[in-house]
Amino acid sequence: MSAKSALTQAAGRLRVAELSAKIFGNTFNPTGARTGNYILRQGFRGELMMRYYPPAQDVNKTKVSKLGQQLGERLYNPDEIDRLNVLERRKARGKGAPKKGQGKRALLAKKKKR
Repeated sequence: MSAKSALTQAAGRLRVAELSAKIFGNTFNPTGARTGNYILRQGFRGELMMRYYPPAQDVNKTKVSKLGQQLGERLYNPDEIDRLNVLERRKARGKGAPKKGQGKRALLAKKKKR
């Protein structure tokens, strides 16, 4: 087998691979370069992410504290309100603290009693 015939055979194989890719709707990549096609095939996840995270509620801390000063008493603690909001969002996602008696220590104690 001569070098010329080997080159023509390799060129023929490339041409067949190119036509096959065109027929079956695949990408023709003879050099094997990274294209990122696998990322594009995964689909868009934006809506799923938006449904997972609850909408952020804007609390204006200055207005709340001024209202308390105007009424002459301390009605709201903005930091406490923020903390409670964070806890509610965590619980909604299932990331909150366990109920009393259902933590790690309680589970270990139950196992020992058995």
